[in-house]
Amino acid sequence: MNCPRCKSSNHKKNGKIDGRQRYKCHDCGYNYSVEIKSTASPMSVKRQALQLYLEGLGFRSIGRFLGVSHVSVQKWIKKFGRELEDLKSENEISIVELDEMHTYIGNKKNIVGSGLLLIENGKRFIDCSFGSRGTETGQKLWKKLKGKEIGEVMTDHWRAYAEFVPEKIHTQSKAETYTVEGYNSILRHFLARLRRKSKCYTKSLEMRKYSVLLLMKYRNKELAMFS
Repeated sequence: MNCPRCKSSNHKKNGKIDGRQRYKCHDCGYNYSVEIKSTASPMSVKRQALQLYLEGLGFRSIGRFLGVSHVSVQKWIKKFGRELEDLKSENEISIVELDEMHTYIGNKKNIVGSGLLLIENGKRFIDCSFGSRGTETGQKLWKKLKGKEIGEVMTDHWRAYAEFVPEKIHTQSKAETYTVEGYNSILRHFLARLRRKSKCYTKSLEMRKYSVLLLMKYRNKELAMFS
């Protein structure tokens, strides 16, 4: 796009404003932004698409509902995921519950561990780690909690937990993990790609990560656009 003032094509990028590229003309010094295409969807539509996605609809269903391409919906969700900040939690956590889950990647024959999910006693998602349901994934998750004071950690009897959770604060009992198991069911219920019997299985490790983190932020009431 040429400079609106002097019509020069000699310009450079100069940041972004409201998601639009901003330019500065080398010849006259004028700052200007690229006009939004008439076919571009407004942010309100993109926010609605995200909310529908986090309420359990798939990309194609959202596209039909909003009258847009399901590819556009997928790109919007991915962009929201890339711009996410870390989950918020206190530095002192009295009780943590840990649980693992699995999902499919690429096809229904390829089962990949979705990582370890945990919540604090206040019924909030704290963080998660993605990978196999083994010790290495758990160690990555525990490293994220470095610097936090944790009182007790409740898990089931999956053997990997004992490899990274300190024994003195670790309790293994199915009776103490009913809350996190309920939160696992929230993830499966509100993300179509995580349901056990669904045509919407995830085809991308990246989208699985963004989807889980977006839902965690949404359920924690940490997404600014919905606050």
